[in-house]
Amino acid sequence: MNTDYLYDRVLGCLVTAGMGDALGAPSEAMDRDKIAAKFGGRIEAFVDGSGNKYSSGARIAEITDDTTQMYEMARAVVNCGGKLTVQAAADALVAWSERYPRFYPQGTGPTTRLVIEELKAGKDPVEIGTASGDYFRGTTNGAAMRVAAAGLAYPGDLQNALENAIAMSAPSHGTQHAFAGAGAIACGIAEALRPSPDLWAIAKACIWGAKQGEKRGLETARKAFGVSTVSMLLRAVNVVLDSDNMSDAEEKIENHVGNDVSVQSSAAAAVGLFLASGGDPVQTIIGGANIGGDTDTIACIAGMLAGAYKGFSALPNSWWEQFKQVNSAFDFEDMGVKLTAIAAKNLK
Repeated sequence: MNTDYLYDRVLGCLVTAGMGDALGAPSEAMDRDKIAAKFGGRIEAFVDGSGNKYSSGARIAEITDDTTQMYEMARAVVNCGGKLTVQAAADALVAWSERYPRFYPQGTGPTTRLVIEELKAGKDPVEIGTASGDYFRGTTNGAAMRVAAAGLAYPGDLQNALENAIAMSAPSHGTQHAFAGAGAIACGIAEALRPSPDLWAIAKACIWGAKQGEKRGLETARKAFGVSTVSMLLRAVNVVLDSDNMSDAEEKIENHVGNDVSVQSSAAAAVGLFLASGGDPVQTIIGGANIGGDTDTIACIAGMLAGAYKGFSALPNSWWEQFKQVNSAFDFEDMGVKLTAIAAKNLK
């Protein structure tokens, strides 16, 4: 595999995730029918979300807390030379909260919002991550929405991608559900970076990552209540196999898998959308923007897989120019170069 090919996939993962986030933000918390009514049909381009309280004040094509956290975790992975530590992940969360006052504390996910002040106080990040006492703590989708670089650092190496995902999740989402969801996406990304990747091999890598992440979580983290991420992921795959087209898959995923803020539903829905589109980056994130519920996060996670699979070159240039201009504070290309250098060193 040459470096140009690898860079195209790495950059594709980061940018498609960001585009999914920006595409899905205007429809966040709406159901599928309301999305169609509000936007005159399916969202198929960047649209104005200023009327949505969750994206109030955002410019068209602007990213949210999802991509900004993904970017900061990518920075941490680069600074660690590819092998992330729990402390480095904790430091990245604190740095994120200080660099992006627009998203913290208002606009931050329910789990991450709870832990950042504790991290700032110097408490042990593993103890913080495994704490309980609040509904959904440690089981929301923040662990999966920022996990891209965990897989990008280790092309074809599922075990090390999983280790990175667990380290990234531990300071905030120390549960078996989160380890499974983050592990699924990181391993899918790592598999997608192989030469001539296979769509269903990526699905199998996601399932492997979910199973192993769940196992590690049950052994070392907090056992949280709720449905298994693995079972939701398998359900999503079956739903896609039973769907006639993308719209049908979106409806069935919403009805049988879910589209809420739980990591179980969000990670599974993202994998389902990726498979339903045949891995096409544009159709994958359009599906995420129209599925309803936590649209920006689901589209962001699904975009990671599709971007890694098809690469930056599969994205419309007009979308990139608009996205790049609006989000000019983020140098995705430079981050892609740095992650590619690490990925090339670790290539299996």
